Amino acid sequence: MEYDDDQSFKPDPVFTNSRPKWVDDNNCTNCHKCRTQFTLLLRRHHCRRCGLVFCQKCSSNSVKIPQLNYNFVPVRVCDDCHRNLRF
Repeated sequence: MEYDDDQSFKPDPVFTNSRPKWVDDNNCTNCHKCRTQFTLLLRRHHCRRCGLVFCQKCSSNSVKIPQLNYNFVPVRVCDDCHRNLRF
């Protein structure tokens, strides 16, 4: 099942102070952004901000997110969340 088919999960477009529910790995066969299919060599990566699943290319940024209690170590975020989190 693709993410788009799963109407039960929608990331909150407004930034909140709670960590998002991660999309289940078993439900994701393709990158949410570029639609590249995941394989044994092309791994899935969850964005710590929105909880969606991306390939390395579409989630290559890391930032600290104090609002989600990621204070000390930068964590992986997708390109869209990275643009939204920049100050």
